[in-house]
Amino acid sequence: MEEFVDFVPEKEPAQEAAPRRPRKALSRISRFLTNKFFLATIGFLAIMLFLDKNDLFSIMERRKELNDLELSKDHYNKELIELHRIKNDLETDPATIEKLAREKYLMKRDNEDIFLTEDNNTKLKQAE
Repeated sequence: MEEFVDFVPEKEPAQEAAPRRPRKALSRISRFLTNKFFLATIGFLAIMLFLDKNDLFSIMERRKELNDLELSKDHYNKELIELHRIKNDLETDPATIEKLAREKYLMKRDNEDIFLTEDNNTKLKQAE
């Protein structure tokens, strides 16, 4: 029978420590890429950015549309202010009423003659 040997660390022969190889960057990256939390985060971001109803492309399209609508709103507000000014002038100033009647409706006074001429610039634009 063999004799029982008690292994005590002090009595063990000294083993030469194997030099530790530095971990390669590739193995670190592969461990990171196979992490379940990382994969879940990437999947969630992919769904939110590309497959969702409110994805990145539709958000950018809506933002562009909003900018266009704000520009048209500013334009129509300016036009509305101008129309209010014209309305106020027409209600209060008889000279403005006469000017509008002469220009738009070709009205004249009793002792006047009206001569209509064509503008060459508008004629050229219509021909093009």
